[in-house]
Amino acid sequence: MAIPNERKLITAQIRLYLHRPVEPEKMAWTEADRILRDVSYETVLGLNHAITECHVYERSRERHWRETGENPPVGERGKTYNRIYAEVRGIMKTAASRIASLTVRTAVMKYQKSMQNIHSLKQSVPSYRLGHPVLLRAGSGGAGIWCDHGNYFFRGTFQNRDYNPARIAFLLDTFRLEKSRKTILDRIIAGEYRLGVCQVARDRRRRWFVRIAYSFARPEIRRDPSVCVGISLGLAHPFCCALNNGRGRLDCNEAPLIERFRRQIGKRISGLKSGLKFSSRGGHGRTKSLAPVLRLSGKEKNFRDTKYHQYTSRIVEFAVKHNAGLIRIEKFEEFQADRKVILGDWAIADFYGKLNYKAKLAGIEVLEINGRNAGRRCSECGRIDTAGRTGQADFLCTSCGYSAHRDYNTARNVAIPGIEKLIGDEVAGMGRAEREAGSLQG
Repeated sequence: MAIPNERKLITAQIRLYLHRPVEPEKMAWTEADRILRDVSYETVLGLNHAITECHVYERSRERHWRETGENPPVGERGKTYNRIYAEVRGIMKTAASRIASLTVRTAVMKYQKSMQNIHSLKQSVPSYRLGHPVLLRAGSGGAGIWCDHGNYFFRGTFQNRDYNPARIAFLLDTFRLEKSRKTILDRIIAGEYRLGVCQVARDRRRRWFVRIAYSFARPEIRRDPSVCVGISLGLAHPFCCALNNGRGRLDCNEAPLIERFRRQIGKRISGLKSGLKFSSRGGHGRTKSLAPVLRLSGKEKNFRDTKYHQYTSRIVEFAVKHNAGLIRIEKFEEFQADRKVILGDWAIADFYGKLNYKAKLAGIEVLEINGRNAGRRCSECGRIDTAGRTGQADFLCTSCGYSAHRDYNTARNVAIPGIEKLIGDEVAGMGRAEREAGSLQG
């Protein structure tokens, strides 16, 4: 299937473990492991050398500009790239030429993205550590995937022609794989999804895996831009959603669950740290003693990630159900200053990131707005009243008598198009009224 437009592609990844080598026949895992480790080591050397040479060339270009007042000829950039590739090819002696070429390209692109921060001294020249994945480009002589009698295989050219074997094929560990992920592999093999750059690396347990990147055409989804979902990350609920065209709402009542989990984890971490306070251990012994604390912190992070995935999926499903074309949420900067919201103690930026990419896949735009005073405004009559609250979770308008949950009232205000201007005009009108009243009293 031909993919029409590069700009309309969605890119994703799937990670699978390498079960055992099948080509060449009777190849031992020890031999395949040695080849993969050697190529991975050479990849790190090539990346660091290429990115260092990019920095050296950029400094020489700046010096040439200061001395002559103009940039070097355009042709020198291509010569410089060819020179870097030739030097990297000398370092990566056993790796295939396609791996060396992709390694140089990756380093050059990394430096170009970081060049502005490097010149402004906001960061140093990037470097790579041992264990970096081996990069394989799809296509003839590169990476490939196929299926035979229900088993899935991955083949890659890791070594150049001077070394044998150059190409190695592995049986993928897909025996307990979900049906949805097998469908992805089937579509890659059928050509419906385009196979991208594959990365072969080793995890902490020294198991080799391949991270397969694929892309597919973004489906043409037409949402109603006039239907908007407002989100309030509340004080009583983790989040609350409301529509601008009706009374549809989505509440999340998991605040007690989150608080209980936090108390349990915090109590256990405090107990472990109090025991370490009087410990005389140092060095590796103390690191070993801190291991339970780090495991608990990781458990809290996994819990947070799971909840963020659940919450953002529910929000996007709610928007899709009502054919909403826009999701409006208060700006991220407002939550950095206000830590009273339920999700404020967690990395709230992760919530925004997950919401953005899930909404993008569904064809929905996410817009961050200035929601200041949105919680004090009555979503029914539009009056802003500092006394419009009977409790932390309740809102009562003193003008029209409208009563609702405070987070829901805020979500309804956020969902209104142009709410920033409405609130600004209302606040300005209140200020003029107060000044007029003060002048009459004076």
